[in-house]
Amino acid sequence: MKKKIEEQNRGDDFCEHFSTSIWKETPSEENPYHTENAHCHGYNHLDLINGRNFSEVIFLIFKGELPTAEQTRLFDRLLVTLIHPGPRHPACRAAMSAATSKTHVGHILPLALNVLGGEHNGSHEVYRCMKFILQKQHSPAEQVAKKLILAVNDSADTEGDITITPGFGSLFGSADQYTSVLAHNLMKAHQTPALSWCDSLLQTISAERPEIGWRITGIAAAALCDLGFSPYQGELCYQIASLPGIAAQAAEKSDAELTAMPFLPEDRYVIE
Repeated sequence: MKKKIEEQNRGDDFCEHFSTSIWKETPSEENPYHTENAHCHGYNHLDLINGRNFSEVIFLIFKGELPTAEQTRLFDRLLVTLIHPGPRHPACRAAMSAATSKTHVGHILPLALNVLGGEHNGSHEVYRCMKFILQKQHSPAEQVAKKLILAVNDSADTEGDITITPGFGSLFGSADQYTSVLAHNLMKAHQTPALSWCDSLLQTISAERPEIGWRITGIAAAALCDLGFSPYQGELCYQIASLPGIAAQAAEKSDAELTAMPFLPEDRYVIE
C-alpha cells in the first residue's frame, strides 16, 4: 500500500513583478506596452547605438559599466579569437548537418548550443576553468602545476585525451599548436594577471608532459577572468562569441544536397 504524502505549503512569498537592473524601459503615454525610451545600466540606448561598438555594449550589459580602453581592446581580440570553433568542432558539425537535412532555421543555433555547452572544449569547460583560476591564481603557478602533474601521473585513466585541469590538456593526443599560437598572440598585446599566470602554469606542466597545452576554453577563461566576468557570465560570453562561425557554417550548407555531409557506413555502427 502506497504511503500517502502530506502536502505542505512551502511558505514562499513570490514577488508580484519581475525586476531587472540591466534594462529600463519608459512606457509610452499612448500605449504602456510600447517603449518611449530605453536605458542600459543608466545609458540611453540611442546614445549607445550612435557612440559605442558591439563589444563595449556586451561588456556593459554583463558588467554594469562600460569597459576601459584597455578592456575594450582585450575583449575585442578575445571575441575575434573565439569567433569560429572550427568546422571540425562537434557544435559546428551539428549545425552543418542540421542545415543540410533542412532543419528549420530557427532550430539550428539552439541545437548547436546544446553541443557547444559540453565539458570537453565546450562552454562548460570555460566555466570550470574560470572557477579553477579564481581559486588558484594567488598561489605560485609552479607549485600548483607540480600538484597537477602528480595527480595526472598517478591517474589510472589512460583512455582518451588528458585533461590536467579544465582548459588545459591534450587534444586528439597532443598539444593543440594553433591554440597555443592564439594564446601567445593575445598575451603579446595584453600582459594581464590570469593570462600570465596560466602561461606560467602551462610552461611547468608542458616541460614534463609536452602533450598538454592550451585549449581554446582555457584562453577564454583566463581572458574573461582578467576582464572581471564571473564563471557564469564567462560561459555565456563564450557561447555568444562562438556563434557567428557556427551560424555561418550552417548558412553555407542551407542549400546543399543531403549528400553534402558524410554518412557513416553500417560497419561504423556498433551495438553493445
